[in-house]
This record gives sequence, structure tokens and C-alpha cells, in this order.
Amino acid sequence: MKYFFLTVLIIFVSCGSKDEPDNLIDQSKMVKTLTEIHLLEAKIKAIKIYPYDSIQVIYDHYESLLFENLEISKEQYEESFNYYLENPNKFEKIYNIVVDSLLQKEKTSNR
Repeated sequence: MKYFFLTVLIIFVSCGSKDEPDNLIDQSKMVKTLTEIHLLEAKIKAIKIYPYDSIQVIYDHYESLLFENLEISKEQYEESFNYYLENPNKFEKIYNIVVDSLLQKEKTSNR
């Protein structure tokens, strides 16, 4: 997963930065959003349901609940994600905090 994001980051670095979207999710909320999305992905991945379509339906449902809980829309998330992706310094700063948060959650859950 880590390599996927690094690959995507490298691809978009050459695109330059773009203007902030009007509904940009601030960095601290983006950290929380991405952390929760990664936790959700891990939980869904652990479910052994086939076919894949069924897992996707479950993921989409919980993702929409997550966005509702965080009071953001999927479109707002996607625009913000793309903005940060096109601004590598901001993106790296956000993901460093996300990784630290996930590692901390992993440590506390293993106790």
C-alpha cells in the first residue's frame, strides 16, 4: 500500500500544483480522514467474502458512513486528495502523520 501511494505521488509530481479547491479539507481533518479510510480498508480486506463485488458494496457503504460522520462529501474528499497529491510537500506531511497515527493505533491494539 505504501508503495502504491509513493508511485502515485511520483506520477503527479510532474503535474505541478493547482489552486486550492473552494471546499478543501484542511490538513488536520485530511489526516483524520485518511487514517480512518486506511483502517476501514484494512477491516474490509480482512473480511473473506466473495465475489469481489460484494466486498466493494460493503466498502462503499461504510465509506459513505465515514464521510457522513466526518461531515464531508466524497467529492470534497476526492478534490482535496487530488489537490494534496499535486502538492507533494503537503501530501508528504499529511501522510507522515497518517502513518504515525496508524502505527500508534497498531501499538495500542497489540497490548
